[in-house]
Amino acid sequence: MIRPAQPQDAAAIAQVHVRSWQQAYRDLIPADYLASLDATVQRRAELWRDSIEKGEPQVLVALQDEQAVGWIAFGQSRDEHATPGISAQVQALYVLAEHWGSGVGRLLWLKARQHLIDQGFRSVTLWVLAQNDRAIRFYRNAGFSPQDASVRAISRGGRTLEEIRYHSNL
Repeated sequence: MIRPAQPQDAAAIAQVHVRSWQQAYRDLIPADYLASLDATVQRRAELWRDSIEKGEPQVLVALQDEQAVGWIAFGQSRDEHATPGISAQVQALYVLAEHWGSGVGRLLWLKARQHLIDQGFRSVTLWVLAQNDRAIRFYRNAGFSPQDASVRAISRGGRTLEEIRYHSNL
């Protein structure tokens, strides 16, 4: 089941956030950095609770047997040259590894996409690690295309990684 996140979902969302990072990025980010994320769950839960209460970003949660297995955060684009009310952004989409390939991520995306369309957005972007082949396949299959001119460097765990912006019309 996919539904809008509620403040009481914040701890579960934070837990999925950390676990999915640890699972998805184990070959990209140093293991000690990923292990240190366990200590951030409570702080993340507080941040997610505040975000959910404010409604920005919008968050949908995927539940299986009443347990959170994934979530998506989306809303107005935060990119510098985005057109307000026209350009949306997927800020994050995470699914636990044991649910990869199950369709949960696609369902989250499709529900978020419909919310964005209903709000009048016409396009959507997201940033993905250039080395994250699984995510890139997912987003390409969902209709996103890379904007190769839009690349930025980020640092995580002492490692510099590259992110590429992907775009899709709604």
